[in-house]
Amino acid sequence: MSSAQQPASPADQAGQPSAAGASPPPANGAGQGGPPSAVQAGHLPPGQARPAGIPAQVGPPGVRAQARTAGPGGVRAKPDLYRSPVAPLVWWVWAAFALANLIDLAVQGRDHFALVVAAILILVTGVAYVAAFRPRVLADDEGITIRNPLRDHHVPWGCVQDVELRDSLEVQCTPQDGEQKSKTLYAWAVHSSRRGRIKAEARARRSAKSTQQPPSYARLPAEARVALTKTDSENIAVSLRERATRARAAGTTGGRRTARWDLPAIAALVLPVLLLLVVILV
Repeated sequence: MSSAQQPASPADQAGQPSAAGASPPPANGAGQGGPPSAVQAGHLPPGQARPAGIPAQVGPPGVRAQARTAGPGGVRAKPDLYRSPVAPLVWWVWAAFALANLIDLAVQGRDHFALVVAAILILVTGVAYVAAFRPRVLADDEGITIRNPLRDHHVPWGCVQDVELRDSLEVQCTPQDGEQKSKTLYAWAVHSSRRGRIKAEARARRSAKSTQQPPSYARLPAEARVALTKTDSENIAVSLRERATRARAAGTTGGRRTARWDLPAIAALVLPVLLLLVVILV
C-alpha cells in the first residue's frame, strides 16, 4: 500500500480539520453547551478577563446571596394572602355603585343637596376601602404582616409564640422593650363567628359518625379530611400556626415586631369628612 493510501493515525486525525472545516472541540469543554463549570460558577483563572454575560459571584463559593428569589428573572416569591373572600366583593360592588351615582350627580345635579349626597358617597367609599378592601394577613419567609383598617403590624417568625382563632385571628408575640407579658395582635381580616364555629363542630361530629362516605373521601389524606370539617378561618389559623412551628424548629429566633400607621388609609377617612363638613357649612 502506498503512502497516499495509508490511513491517517489517530494523532494525525486529532490535529487535522474535518472535511467540513470544523475545528476540533477544545479540551476545556467550551462550545459543548456553554462556558466551563468554573466560569459558570463565577470563578476565573488568574489573569483571564470575565466573558460578557457571566455575572460575578456574590460572596465566597457556596454562600447564597441574601436576596431570596423564586421563579425566572429573579422575581421575589409573592406572600400568601389571607382574608375573607366576601370583603373585596363588597368593596367592588360599592365602588361601582358609588361611581355610577357620582357620574349621575355630576351630570344632573345642580343644587346644594347634590353636593351633600356626593360628599356622603365619597365618605362611605373611604369607609368601605378601609374596612373591607384593605384588611388582610400576609405570610412570607420573613414573618406575618397584619394589615388592619388603619395600622400595619409585622411580626417575624422568631417573635411568634402562637396563633389562635377566637372572634378574630390572634397572633401572640414575645415580649420586647421591657414588656412583662406577651403581646396579642388581632387581625381584622380573619374573623370567626360563634355560629360558624358551632356549625363546623357539628359537621365534624356528623362526619366522624357517618359510615357512608364516598370513595373519593376515603382516598383523601387525613389532613385534608380534617380541613373539610373546619371553617376557612380555622384552616388559616392552623396553617399559620404550623408555619410558625416549622420556623421555630428550624432555629429561627429573634427579630423585632414593628407597627406603623397607614397614611393613605387615614387620608381616605379624614379628607372625605372634611369635604362633607365644608359642603354642609358653606
